[in-house]
Amino acid sequence: MDTPILFYKIYQGDVAPFDYVNWALSMLKNNNDSFSLNILSSLREPLNIFEVEDYFRRVLRELNLQKPLFEECADYYILQLAKSILHEDENNAIDLAYKIYEVVRELDTSEGLEEWYNISEMIDEFRYGDNISHLTKVALIVTIVKEAKKVIKQE
Repeated sequence: MDTPILFYKIYQGDVAPFDYVNWALSMLKNNNDSFSLNILSSLREPLNIFEVEDYFRRVLRELNLQKPLFEECADYYILQLAKSILHEDENNAIDLAYKIYEVVRELDTSEGLEEWYNISEMIDEFRYGDNISHLTKVALIVTIVKEAKKVIKQE
């Protein structure tokens, strides 16, 4: 797990103890090393959230890592979701697009991301509405993929 995604989950209050352990394992794979990082990566179930978070704070100090801003984490998460839309099964594109919309909704400024609001409306209409516009799944996915490519180009 990438650091900005972990912090996004922390900001959202949606972080689980195993997220920290997965992050630690990812950090080790990327050639980061510290005493507490090694301990955090070796913790196993059942995990105590207080112990896990204590080791996480220690790792941040030991590696001199700063907490990124929420907006930075959200932008990074949107980028990763957009990449997943292009590289995963098309059936997941609708769910991933809705996740992007949820992240965009949380941002104070969603400059360049306004189209995700429209896509969320299209998704809701397709899934739950009368589908008055007769939107097909293929057309919806084409729209989602097109917007995901725009996000990646802005990188």
